[in-house]
Amino acid sequence: MLFALGLQLMSKSVNSASAVGRITKEDALTYRDGLIIALLAAVPLRRRTLAALTIDQHLVKIGTHWLLDIPAADTKTCRALEFPVPHALFECIDLYLADFRGAISGANTHQGLWPSAKGHPMDGGAIYDAVRRRTTEALGFPVNLHRFRGAAGNLWSISDPRNVRGVKDLLGHTDFGTTERHYIGAQSRLAGHALARVLRFHGTR
Repeated sequence: MLFALGLQLMSKSVNSASAVGRITKEDALTYRDGLIIALLAAVPLRRRTLAALTIDQHLVKIGTHWLLDIPAADTKTCRALEFPVPHALFECIDLYLADFRGAISGANTHQGLWPSAKGHPMDGGAIYDAVRRRTTEALGFPVNLHRFRGAAGNLWSISDPRNVRGVKDLLGHTDFGTTERHYIGAQSRLAGHALARVLRFHGTR
């Protein structure tokens, strides 16, 4: 759902720019926010790490493929991280860097991946506010940055519980204890749904 929302926002920006023959400031900001949301849905980074991303150091292109190469200095746990970017975002990133990012005032004066309209990179608070605003407008409720991480942990736990320890690396946790909370929570919800089905069955007999 969140990944699709990000794609929808970027598509909306492209269509709007095509309609008027140029990229407006609003088009550029909407595209930026859509890319943030889609990337977060696929690679659930912490706020600090997301805000620290730069186009000259962290975002790496190998052939037609994009990946995030994040040094230990830019992570909470002081562990280097590397994430492949989903194929569906390759062209989105290409278009963002070629056209939409530069349409944001001051973007060409710094290397921050997420330029603000104030001439400098967005900080964690600005990204937090932008994502909450876009998700509220689209979904009717705000989605906090941390909920992307929780959703990723829960989805993995439900979809592939046998390999749930992989969530530790996805979320950049230093030990499985933190990850285990996602696993327990997800399994508890599954058990709760199973119990509810049993109760409904007996209640209709």
